[in-house]
Amino acid sequence: MLRTLSQKHRIAVAFACVYFFWGSTYGAIHIAGLHLAPPLVGALRTLISAAILYAFCVARGVSLRVPRRTAWQLALVGVLFMSANNVLLIWAETKVASGYASLVIAMIPILVALMETALPGGETLNLRGWLGTLLGATGMLALLWPSLRTTSGHRSGSLNGFLILVLAALCFAVGSVLSRRFRFQVDTFAATTWQIGAASVVNLTIAIAAGNFQTAQWTSAGLLATLYLAVFGSVVGLTAYVYLLKHVPVTKVSTYAFVNPVIAVLLGVALFHERLAPAEILGSVIILCAVATVILSRTKAAPPPTNPLLECAIEE
Repeated sequence: MLRTLSQKHRIAVAFACVYFFWGSTYGAIHIAGLHLAPPLVGALRTLISAAILYAFCVARGVSLRVPRRTAWQLALVGVLFMSANNVLLIWAETKVASGYASLVIAMIPILVALMETALPGGETLNLRGWLGTLLGATGMLALLWPSLRTTSGHRSGSLNGFLILVLAALCFAVGSVLSRRFRFQVDTFAATTWQIGAASVVNLTIAIAAGNFQTAQWTSAGLLATLYLAVFGSVVGLTAYVYLLKHVPVTKVSTYAFVNPVIAVLLGVALFHERLAPAEILGSVIILCAVATVILSRTKAAPPPTNPLLECAIEE
């Protein structure tokens, strides 16, 4: 079907996939986390995704052979992306609303920019970038304000969820910076298969050690949500993203970073009747403006990343 479309329409479809599927993963994570333990959700998602990507590489004749050092580097980045970040995100969504989680995770580009500024040889922030960072900090304070004003059980859970989300975002930011530093000279899909495959081994090991298979509630809702994450959140969304990187300027592709949270918040309201407090609504607007400011503040165009997971905020 896509082959019959013009390139303009293919790009539009790809943007729709990245915007909707990556934005909707927060809702799917919320559903999956209600029925299955976070490590188990992460294990099933990465196992299915890795199997699909492996089959794709084999069918297209893409070699998965990489040097030993590169294999360890890919594994490290993959674990930071799809084990640490992803499992922490699933855990956090058992404590906070899915839309709220998407807003905290949206800060990843700002964290990456700060790390790059602090590291030797990194791309430094200009005045607009620092303004965006300041806006982001203000937005985070507004988002956190309702939790700081009360010690009720619900708000205490929100505070814990916020801290877990910050840790998840930091893990992804560290993985992003490392991925840039490693400069993988590997086929995009081969690199992603290695990364997700390594994460699946770690996630599966944790799930087995924690007895998650024995305690899991094997409901159709939990399994379908996990399957959705694997197929649409990881594989379809990833493929659309890679296509966009080849045909659209990176700055335009990066708009997903502030569109996905909007999709997540709207779906949270529609599906789970989630509501943000007035201070949280103000914080969300400030955060989205901050992320857009930092992304658009780059003084020079960045080349398309060799690692498609590097720019994904996880899910994806």
